[in-house]
Amino acid sequence: MKIAIILPHFYPYVGGGETMFYDVARGMVERGHEVRVVAELVDEEHTGHKVVDGIQVWYCPWKSMFGHPFPRTKDIEPHIRWCDVVHTSIFTTAPVVSTLAQKYHKPSLLSVYEVRGKKWFWSDVFYRALIYYAVEQFSCRQKFDVYHAISDATKRDYEKYIGKRDVRRVYLANEMGKEEKKSSSGFSLRKYFGIGDEKVILYYGRAGKTKGVHVYAQAIRLLKQRGIDLSGVRFCFLLGKEPEKPRRDFVETIEKWGLKEVVRIQGSVAREDLECCIAQADCVVVPSLTEGFGFSALEACQIGTPLVYSDGGSLPEVAYGKCRSFHNRDAQDLARKLTAVIRGDARAFRTVPEKNFTKEAMLGGLEEIYREIRREKAFFVE
Repeated sequence: MKIAIILPHFYPYVGGGETMFYDVARGMVERGHEVRVVAELVDEEHTGHKVVDGIQVWYCPWKSMFGHPFPRTKDIEPHIRWCDVVHTSIFTTAPVVSTLAQKYHKPSLLSVYEVRGKKWFWSDVFYRALIYYAVEQFSCRQKFDVYHAISDATKRDYEKYIGKRDVRRVYLANEMGKEEKKSSSGFSLRKYFGIGDEKVILYYGRAGKTKGVHVYAQAIRLLKQRGIDLSGVRFCFLLGKEPEKPRRDFVETIEKWGLKEVVRIQGSVAREDLECCIAQADCVVVPSLTEGFGFSALEACQIGTPLVYSDGGSLPEVAYGKCRSFHNRDAQDLARKLTAVIRGDARAFRTVPEKNFTKEAMLGGLEEIYREIRREKAFFVE
């Protein structure tokens, strides 16, 4: 089968969606399919036609606005004419791919990572949230044969905010705790943060508003105001550089609220070192307001580190092992759950049976959709 994958971003761009499509493209090549990926130019090294781990990739110089590229039809059209099936994602590639797929009668699939709907207004000023809401509506309503949701929560939100269509849930894959270790460097979490034998409660990822770090900061402030003994605990944050302003605002908030004594902030680390960090932490906190899948929560569970997580979005779907949820956007409830963790309360966590999210299941689910929509399209065209 000839598969064209048209994306806003692709490897080496780092993100959950980009990781998914890298695994999909590579997996389909290993299964004997021909795969072409077309995406925005990332850097000078990745320009024009390249072969990445057996994947034929075309990096194109598209113009961007607010981090979202606007693809050119002339860069995409030859690959859609070539393919048997075309696969894309939200946001900016969806309209042009839908138009071209219909023009050349090609079976098409749209991957939807998340549908926020009215939840856009939870974390942004009104006018900006309204723009994001409109773009999401426009993107998700484009005509495709099948819509791929990466979790049941995303599927429910699609049907709630967009409407009833042929939406199939195929989970993403993550096997962090089950993969062979890539590094034996002995990376030390405590050394990296400059702390001793204090209990480590870890957050890692971006400081974006939907990631809930402001709720987490409020909860830490409440712990201090209530006189909870924090001398033996450190709240450690591995924060990416982007988005820059929310990160800066978060750092300033920690300083303004006088929390620097118990909060430590450092930059992101390599993936193999991140696995060491998660394993060495006493607890991981994932306070997200919304999540289409929830890689951070799942990674903690796969490694076996206790988890405190928001009950928003898909997080309850992926969490297992020693874990405990708190009410989404509720700093008071998060503070209560953290108090139990800090005090070593035997009831701080509950045990949820193991769940599996394998690459084999993800690839098999998507390959089945490819074959089905190809058969159906061929029947109707004939």
